[in-house]
Amino acid sequence: MFALKFVRSGAACALLSAVAWGQPSLTTISDVLFKADGTRFNGLAQFTWVSFESGNGTNIAQQSKVIRIIDGNLFVQLTPTTDAVPAAQYSVKYSSDGKIQFQETWAVPSSTSKLRVRDVRTTQPVFPSPGGGGAGALTEILESDVTGLVQDLAARAVKGPGYISSRAAVINDTGGIEGAVGSALDCVRVDGSSGGCSPNFVFVDEEVPAGAVDGANVAFTVATAPSPVSSLHLFRNGLLQKVGFDYSVSGASITFLTAATPQPGDTVLASYRY
Repeated sequence: MFALKFVRSGAACALLSAVAWGQPSLTTISDVLFKADGTRFNGLAQFTWVSFESGNGTNIAQQSKVIRIIDGNLFVQLTPTTDAVPAAQYSVKYSSDGKIQFQETWAVPSSTSKLRVRDVRTTQPVFPSPGGGGAGALTEILESDVTGLVQDLAARAVKGPGYISSRAAVINDTGGIEGAVGSALDCVRVDGSSGGCSPNFVFVDEEVPAGAVDGANVAFTVATAPSPVSSLHLFRNGLLQKVGFDYSVSGASITFLTAATPQPGDTVLASYRY
């Protein structure tokens, strides 16, 4: 008799314990998933959550759950989170072919009827914590918490005080990026300075210098002063004349030395640039 009483007492305790602690209510989410090309999705869905207290006071420990999706059929039962304390959500990662395909967030309401994915999908951040702190709160990560981040940020180029959009970039002495100063037609040099671009040279080939070819005249003139002077190539009867030995040049004026004076019938030609 005593044993019977003990068994009855133990069953009663178990019953009272089940009533006291209870189990969380579950919401069923059932849907069919497709790929963008119209074929059914096959893979895994991993649900991750942090610790929270359900609407009926049940404590849900931080954990994750993986289900298999075959031929697009998704079926899962989860504890509602819309009335959880603190606020909680499920992070859902879909994977196929051994890699994560996409990720989304679910906020599951309490429901006795089956829900579809569209009924629980949300764009809100995972595990928000407006007041900060507590289970499920976001943890702020400082720049100094990430190894090497502060040094990398300090080493990067930043906008300098002279930064100008849509300008050639010039790096100042502190490593900042500034815009090149000058007119739109200026050229920017390697040292960052700007100014007029080098002129476009004009080439003159086989010009006949002005001057009488009579055996006595030694003074001739070309249309434009050669620039540079060394670009002048003076020919007499097809032979290249040597400056300082056969002639001298000053501006646009050419003076032959006496021994090289052009004779009647000679051909004098000048090629140069300016």
